Amino acid sequence: MKKPLCSIILVLFAALLLTSPCLAAPKSMSELRQLCASGASLILDMSSHRYSVSELRMLAQALRSNATLTIRMDRGGELSTAECLQLSRARPGQIRFWF
Repeated sequence: MKKPLCSIILVLFAALLLTSPCLAAPKSMSELRQLCASGASLILDMSSHRYSVSELRMLAQALRSNATLTIRMDRGGELSTAECLQLSRARPGQIRFWF
């Protein structure tokens, strides 16, 4: 009776590990720019790394036409409205903000 229960728990645990997001090593700005230039869409979390507006603009300008850049803000480290507008103008329709 215990063996099937252990197997079920093991399978559920493996499924949980495989479906949850993994913590990856931080990417350099050069690596992020290469990803954008290759057509990747990115979600950047400002709570784990502070990107400057010029860095974000550089990434936005590297985006291909079908890709998006989502910038997730955290409390206390949010971009100003003027900065958000500046980034939005770099690639209209391709920049998203997650407040």
